[in-house]
Amino acid sequence: MMGVGSQLIIKAVMMMMMMMMMMVQKSDELRSTHPLHEVVDWINYQGGPFIGLVLAFPAEETPLIASGLFVPNSIYPVIQLSGRKFKIGRMKDVDVIYVLTGEQTVNAALTVQVMLQTFDIKGIVHYGIAGCTNTSMHVGDVAVPNLFAFTSSWKWLDFGSSQTGQKEIKIGSYNLPQAGENLLERIQFTPVQLFSDWTAMQELFWFPVDPYWYNLATQIREVKLQRCVNETACLPHEPQVVFDLRGSTANVFMSNLAYGKFLHHEFNISTVDEESAAAIHVSRTNGVPCIVFRGISDVAGGEKLSLDGLSSLAATNSFRVAAKFVELIGCNKPNL
Repeated sequence: MMGVGSQLIIKAVMMMMMMMMMMVQKSDELRSTHPLHEVVDWINYQGGPFIGLVLAFPAEETPLIASGLFVPNSIYPVIQLSGRKFKIGRMKDVDVIYVLTGEQTVNAALTVQVMLQTFDIKGIVHYGIAGCTNTSMHVGDVAVPNLFAFTSSWKWLDFGSSQTGQKEIKIGSYNLPQAGENLLERIQFTPVQLFSDWTAMQELFWFPVDPYWYNLATQIREVKLQRCVNETACLPHEPQVVFDLRGSTANVFMSNLAYGKFLHHEFNISTVDEESAAAIHVSRTNGVPCIVFRGISDVAGGEKLSLDGLSSLAATNSFRVAAKFVELIGCNKPNL
């Protein structure tokens, strides 16, 4: 018979083996020869699962830092992978890793994929600024769309080609001084392929955010948003959080009023940006929830407000809503 000491040693070894297996499972996408392999193991085992907070560029990070809500990890506050700095810590008593993706769809998709493959992420919260094509909304509002489309997924048709019956924009309709023929002909909007391990390949035009997270987000309609750029310059209205919208993503900075009106009229699109659909696409591929909060910084191609600092205000408001959602996630852990 084994003595008590031997039994304790065996139990301790088994526990250590189980811990190691759990750690390996959580970072199995970061190869064992990678210099940060053990660091990632430690981060995933000691913290998490994490909320992945995703933003595109430094101006959107500024309100996060200024808020003081994010508390960096005391041992590994940041690690760099694929050129991106992943910052590890807590916000509103929730384990969070946040990262700047860089602008446009490829950067957003690459960064979210690296995040999901490397860290123990239970969902992606994406926030930032956006242009607006919906005249019922205002600068400073925060849009929470439930559907996003890649509106730069096109077939550019030959001049004189037959009608297709699908959604398209005919260039000649916008000729001046009057509509007519145009050698650019027209653009047909097309779906995007979605691959995952859970379903067969799908072709989607609309990419939905996670329905449970979206429903949870509707509880934060009354979050206080910033109205004034400074002590003397304020918006003419009180900003609001707006739901039940559609958003669009394209590798295009959209500053054309006619095209903005087209998107809203044909697709009921309210926001335009360069990253959101990519973040949702990658999240769906990996089977994790994703939600998007976009602060309105301008009306795409429309009249500009004579106020400086509107992009900063829009970024601040989108962060406030995202931070409130992260807090809400922390209060709803059993349902995640």
